Amino acid sequence: MRSLFKKMLIILAAATMATSCGTVEEYVLLNDLDVDSYYRLQPIHELHIKRGDELRIVVTHKLPALIEMFNKKINSLENGESLVNYMVNEDGYINFPYLDSLKAEGLTCSELEQAISKKIENAGYAVGANVNVKICNFKVTVIGESGTGVYTFDEQNPTIFDLVAKAGLAGGNNGGFSGGIGIRRDKILVMREINGVLNSDYVSLLSKDIFYSPYYYLQQNDIIYVWPSQTTIRGSNRIFDFWWSRLSLATTAISVVTLFLTLFQKKNGN
Repeated sequence: MRSLFKKMLIILAAATMATSCGTVEEYVLLNDLDVDSYYRLQPIHELHIKRGDELRIVVTHKLPALIEMFNKKINSLENGESLVNYMVNEDGYINFPYLDSLKAEGLTCSELEQAISKKIENAGYAVGANVNVKICNFKVTVIGESGTGVYTFDEQNPTIFDLVAKAGLAGGNNGGFSGGIGIRRDKILVMREINGVLNSDYVSLLSKDIFYSPYYYLQQNDIIYVWPSQTTIRGSNRIFDFWWSRLSLATTAISVVTLFLTLFQKKNGN
């Protein structure tokens, strides 16, 4: 009898684990990655400047006095003296000192650098000026089951895994890209505006295929929507969740009782 009771406990524990646990393929990021193999990533494409971008533009020269007027500075109590950022307006232009309006939208940072350097030379201010352009307000918006937030990056080519780390979505029982049961890691929607057209696609954090996706590298103003898992969807409906949990318990109980009766009959038959 004691042996029979022990068997029942083992079966009950196994049934409980089967209804509560997921698989490696559902939760572990890049679970099909072969550590002994090499993978060719998507080439890094230089970002194109968009309307609403804030640009940090620094002009240097071997004779600093010739280009000092182009490095406009402001004073603040918090940061002291700092360079002015230039906002790309709705028409795609920036107002740059002594050079009037410059077309910025659609250009890469290096293309705008060359354009400014050439205008400085053509205007007779200096020959051989070096220009550095950087997008300062690179931000990505995350919405959905993992939470809502806007995350900024100093680097110009962050990846979706940089977002996973920066957003602090590395664990927890209620959500997160890397841990917990709240989200669909295989169904991350990335929305991106390109030349006034909204492009979107789903990516999976569970497979190495993400390395070949054009959405592996983020772009400024990307919107990431994180789908809820089926467990979360069921949990959001209290009536459904109430009856689902009781159905699971009833099914487990029926299975245990059936097994008990079967073993009991076999024992008596022997």
